Amino acid sequence: MNQSSKEEYIERLFSSIAPRYDLLNSVLSFNRHKYWRAFAVEKCRLSLGDRALDVCTGTLDLAIGLSEIVGPSGSVLGVDFCRPMLEIGQRKLAARGIQNVSVAEENVEHLSVPSNSFDAATIGFALRNVENVENTLVEMTRAVKPGGRVVSLELAQPQGAIFRHIYGLYSRLLPFIGGVLSGSKESYAYLPASVKRFYSREELAAIMAKVGLTDIEVYNLTAGIATVHVGIKG
Repeated sequence: MNQSSKEEYIERLFSSIAPRYDLLNSVLSFNRHKYWRAFAVEKCRLSLGDRALDVCTGTLDLAIGLSEIVGPSGSVLGVDFCRPMLEIGQRKLAARGIQNVSVAEENVEHLSVPSNSFDAATIGFALRNVENVENTLVEMTRAVKPGGRVVSLELAQPQGAIFRHIYGLYSRLLPFIGGVLSGSKESYAYLPASVKRFYSREELAAIMAKVGLTDIEVYNLTAGIATVHVGIKG
């Protein structure tokens, strides 16, 4: 799949499930996605007044979590190329009266933001969906200030033979469950396949080091179903 066709496929896929995306996240993760996002936000080490960038922001859940930390004197920019997802996120902002989050509709691999302008950059459950992981991390690293953090929250193959077996069985049920709830069986067949194809924890850490991030830490959450990678810009 070439770049343009993958971008079109991912945009079509997430546009199709956007209205039920948040509900499905809660149901299919047994509500654990909220804890995983909170953990990723914590690892950004942000303070009041800081600026944060959330790429592939989707319906803005991670961006909203960041906004609570930086406060009214800080700001968060959420970037995504899927307009239906952003529109749902913007409705959340309006409903909650959140004024320190702005959005931009653009591709993460070609960000228009100035270099060295954010205290942290995050990506949640989306690094496996981009065309080029290294280019994405290059752009995120470029956007943060020296000493700033790049944080990736991603689904992963769980650790431990027993739990991996249980997860494998659950993954085979996902297309059916997700299809019933969202009307898009294709989307939830893609999910476990994309996790299986994605880089290992060690491979992703090596790519982060390659783009210039240092002091890389990897955290396994919920028996390794989710991982958080953290790197610091030198």
